[in-house]
Amino acid sequence: MHRIHTWAVAALLTFPVLAVDTSTWQHTTMADFEKGTMTRLSLSSQGHLAPSPALHDVFDPSLPFLWAIARDSKGTVYVGGGGLGGAKAKLFSIAGNQSKLVAELDGISVQAIAIDAQDRVYAATSPDGKVYRIDANGTASVFYDPKTKYIWSLAFGRNGDLFVATGDQGEIHKVTPAGTPSVFFRTEETHARSLAVDAAGNVIAGTEPGGLILRISPAGEGFVLYQGAKREVTSIAVAADGTI
Repeated sequence: MHRIHTWAVAALLTFPVLAVDTSTWQHTTMADFEKGTMTRLSLSSQGHLAPSPALHDVFDPSLPFLWAIARDSKGTVYVGGGGLGGAKAKLFSIAGNQSKLVAELDGISVQAIAIDAQDRVYAATSPDGKVYRIDANGTASVFYDPKTKYIWSLAFGRNGDLFVATGDQGEIHKVTPAGTPSVFFRTEETHARSLAVDAAGNVIAGTEPGGLILRISPAGEGFVLYQGAKREVTSIAVAADGTI
């Protein structure tokens, strides 16, 4: 048996080594990396890989959709959503490890949330919805009825005015702290889909179907900053240096 093993090793050593061609490939795009299975990695839309943050569930509302989220000055997070089939729009709060249902509102879903300087919560429902103000006890009262089909976004200006992005007329409404409403700007689009306010008090708005990003001065004068490749701009953020 010892001889057989020795012969087998000798025979293997006498065979010529087969040549192998070296091949290289490069993964650089998000589409490349999406074909693999990532473990503890994050993938950016530019194709950059980085260690992923640790994730854990903090709240399960048992709803089909969550559309809006906002945080007050104390760190309490408010989440709005809803469902289908006659379910009411719901607003939840998350403070630390505690979560609760704050209010149930008429409508299918809470589509937008904004919080004023006094930490009062404003929630907009859709479709055919209204803007509600919710007090600390969870009592909701109608703050503004734009009488439009959709309310897509809410944002507060520096002086406390509430801007309301609507559809299907593509209007942005302004409501003063006293509750006086007006049409602030007509986008000439079907929907004003998203809102933000920069440090100079300009309203930054995203639209649909043109995929526009507009800058609207406090005087209501609009300027197209950018037209995206997609039909709608659903979310906007303004950095401290003014970058959108």
